[in-house]
Amino acid sequence: MDQSEKNIFNLLKQATEFLTSHNITEAQLDAEVLLCGVLKIKRSNLAALRQETITQEQNQQYQDYLNKRITGEPVDYILGNSEFMGLTFKVNKNVLIPRPETELIVEQANKFIKENNFKQVLDLCTGSGAIAVSVAHYNDDVSVVASDISQKALEIAKENAVTNNVSKKIEFIESNMFSNIINKKFDIIISNPPYVTKKEYEGLERELFFEPKNAFLAGEDGLEFYKIIADNSAGYLNHKGVLLLELNANISLQIADLFSDFLFVKIIKDYSGLDRILIAQNG
Repeated sequence: MDQSEKNIFNLLKQATEFLTSHNITEAQLDAEVLLCGVLKIKRSNLAALRQETITQEQNQQYQDYLNKRITGEPVDYILGNSEFMGLTFKVNKNVLIPRPETELIVEQANKFIKENNFKQVLDLCTGSGAIAVSVAHYNDDVSVVASDISQKALEIAKENAVTNNVSKKIEFIESNMFSNIINKKFDIIISNPPYVTKKEYEGLERELFFEPKNAFLAGEDGLEFYKIIADNSAGYLNHKGVLLLELNANISLQIADLFSDFLFVKIIKDYSGLDRILIAQNG
């Protein structure tokens, strides 16, 4: 193979064909993102390097990444990081990969914080800390409590707080839902809890089985954690405090019914038209 055949253009073409042959749905995108991870560049810079070549060591790393990808391992886990709200987060198999649709709950939280001068924030089931860190980053005068049942998840969340320069604004608490959150009140509670039903979990795409099961599964009906939040959150909210929940769109109305005692309940759809965020205000 001459040097031109080993350039980045041809390398990406071969990688895309390789991933496609193993039924990777976004083969070209994944090939590009993984190569950018090897080269430590932004994807927007890749086109300018089409005729460049990579070193033998870089090529070996790239082939290792591609071989991991065909097993179904998500790109974010392979690279060890994920982008969310314009920030970079470390991720591994102990935490859920932040989803673009979850940015909607952060945008809503930021709006409420700024409009109402909210100060005290709870991020329940924080996982990688994506929500807590983003809220702390984009709001100057907030104090955030981030809780999770998983100590390993909290270790990742703490690293992400340090990386994004907000560690002084966040208190991390290992807690099974509200159990270790004692003598605290909040202006706003945000949560993206586990919400997948047992039947839904069994039908998930293979990539999702690389992510922690306990971050998805919420009993037979998907309502296990919503019920806990409905039963307890009012006692942790200040007067006129706001609750923001990410929804399982398939059971959104059942979830909303759990919060009928709140002053008002509203559901916001995401950009795909699915019920995504529940907003409830404490009386």
